[in-house]
Amino acid sequence: MGRLPDPIETYIDAYNRKDVEGMLMCLAGNVVFQNISGGEVTAEALDKQSFAQMARFGASAFETRHQKVVNAITVAGTTLAEIDYTAVVATGLPNGWKAGQKLSFSGASAFRVVDGKIISIVDES
Repeated sequence: MGRLPDPIETYIDAYNRKDVEGMLMCLAGNVVFQNISGGEVTAEALDKQSFAQMARFGASAFETRHQKVVNAITVAGTTLAEIDYTAVVATGLPNGWKAGQKLSFSGASAFRVVDGKIISIVDES
């Protein structure tokens, strides 16, 4: 596996620590985020402010969470990362996940970095 670009490595480290401010420091103001599950967009943010709201909710929704990059390739500013995800739900969520439930799944993320900032993230599982 190749080395992750610094902004992505810093972002994932902050994500794993539930450090929302640390995550936001890695993002461009016009960042676009999408979460896709089963082929459908389940969450979307079209700027840093809406991403921040979503990230704060996500950080509080889980007791613990961890993304582990198992493989990655970067070409022309876009990094595709294969990610193993584990988490423990902190509180019941609208999608049916229950407090204390342990999650474990694999997915992929596409990050685009321009001028040292992440301008787009697409998470798919």
